[in-house]
Amino acid sequence: MSRKRQPVAALRANGSRHYSKAQLEEREAREPKVPPVTTLEPPSYLTQSLAAKFRKLAPILIRMGVLTSLDADGLARYLIAEQNYLRATNRLTAAMNTGNTAEADKWSAIQDRFFRQCRAAGSDLGLTVTGRCSLELPPGYADEEAPGEEGDLFGDD
Repeated sequence: MSRKRQPVAALRANGSRHYSKAQLEEREAREPKVPPVTTLEPPSYLTQSLAAKFRKLAPILIRMGVLTSLDADGLARYLIAEQNYLRATNRLTAAMNTGNTAEADKWSAIQDRFFRQCRAAGSDLGLTVTGRCSLELPPGYADEEAPGEEGDLFGDD
């Protein structure tokens, strides 16, 4: 099984010697490029509380370079899965506190389903530790592309 295809910027940052300049330029020309956004409105189907969370997370993800105009529904799906996971967790806890094992088993399965959805969506957006690691480019790339962006996200020391 072959490795996951890396963007040209990652290959250049790694100093890959397996491609000629012409091959890299041709490959870079074929890479899809989504124009960056500065703000992103939450989808209309989100509740007010989820729209507020969307407005908190979206600017952070936009600055990280993860969120584009194409990903608004992905973030919305994450927030819905997270909300449903929390609801299922509350129901599971209530069933366990009352000693109702049949109800607890049912809500445990539902909770697990929403947890998987939440984890998958969060990983795609870099909202999990492993998700951020898979999005991270090698050292040196961030310095060349966007100096000072890390300070914008985490504060200057």
